[in-house]
Amino acid sequence: MEILPARIRRLAAACRLRADEDLAAMIIHATACGAVLTWLSLPEARRHPALLTSLRESMVTAGTSREPAVQSASPAGAARALRAALPEQTTLSASEQQLLREWLDRLAADGRGL
Repeated sequence: MEILPARIRRLAAACRLRADEDLAAMIIHATACGAVLTWLSLPEARRHPALLTSLRESMVTAGTSREPAVQSASPAGAARALRAALPEQTTLSASEQQLLREWLDRLAADGRGL
């Protein structure tokens, strides 16, 4: 559990997480615990290695994406992706959206040459 947050952070920085970092950690931990408990509860003759492989692949698919959600894993790339998704959100007030849009515009413009 000590190395998991750093590895998940690297996935987040590469824009490959489908969920936030805390949820991704919970998915991985729950899958691993369930896999180990299930494996140990089976008689040795019934322990099929494909079970562990399938669980791992399901976990990876649930928590990550093959293609990055952001084309450039930089602040500018992340700002462009967030700016594109901003109109769909309903959590922020109009004033908050305007301020965030201004910040994202600045961050996105800062990395245009990258």
